[in-house]
Amino acid sequence: MFEILRNTYKDVSLNNVQGQNKGNQMLKKPDIIAGVSHEVRTQMNAIVAFSYLMNNGRFSDTEKREFSEQIIMSCEQLIGLFENFLDTAALETSSTREEPKVCDAGKAFETLTSEFRVLMRKKGRNNVILIQEDDLPGELMLRMDLSRINRILNNLFRNALDHTFSGFIKLGCLYRDGKITYYIKDSGQGLTLSRELLLSDNPEIHYSESQDTYSAMNLILARNLITALEGSIRVEANEAGGTSVFLSFPVKESSGFTIHSDSVTGNRIAI
Repeated sequence: MFEILRNTYKDVSLNNVQGQNKGNQMLKKPDIIAGVSHEVRTQMNAIVAFSYLMNNGRFSDTEKREFSEQIIMSCEQLIGLFENFLDTAALETSSTREEPKVCDAGKAFETLTSEFRVLMRKKGRNNVILIQEDDLPGELMLRMDLSRINRILNNLFRNALDHTFSGFIKLGCLYRDGKITYYIKDSGQGLTLSRELLLSDNPEIHYSESQDTYSAMNLILARNLITALEGSIRVEANEAGGTSVFLSFPVKESSGFTIHSDSVTGNRIAI
């Protein structure tokens, strides 16, 4: 599996040897590729193990349904891991470009929040409240790479959920001066890990020390993707003793749609 990942990255790189200076430092490191390979093997082993148990007549139908759910979850995690790795590698080597499309930022945010609510139910986080906050005008049409931004937010939300067993997670979005900013605030205990993996110059060291290496690797790949999209990230403690992560990306308003700010009240009007 290590060879597959290494050769895949090599093939992507050969598509465009020039122009590799933008954020390609981390994926060149063998330990990062080895880390992805390790996570792939872990998920594959889980799929094989639960498939074997499903064919064992000693287990009840209820238990077999639980095994099936675990297989589906491992498949989803495996797909997400590959998407993060390959997409980041392709962007960093300039073999593919960003894919900005015009979308309704408010509706896209609503859809994403709904998906997160479903994820919380699947994980049984009944003691965690998801609070949606946004400061977006209606029908704010922006040109942005929505699929990749959503992938980053999905990774960060899953990380927040993994460290929050009671309390809240706040998901917010605002638009100012050609940048869209998302934030995820939680009351969990993942601040140290998030800082180390999202802000450190040597995140691979913290990855090797992490107990949840799958989430750690996805945070590293999300960080690479943020860099490739020319975004910025900030991680800090919040008033609840948890973690607040802020992400900003440059976007463009679609033609014929502008946002005006009232200099006195600060209200924003979409025209």
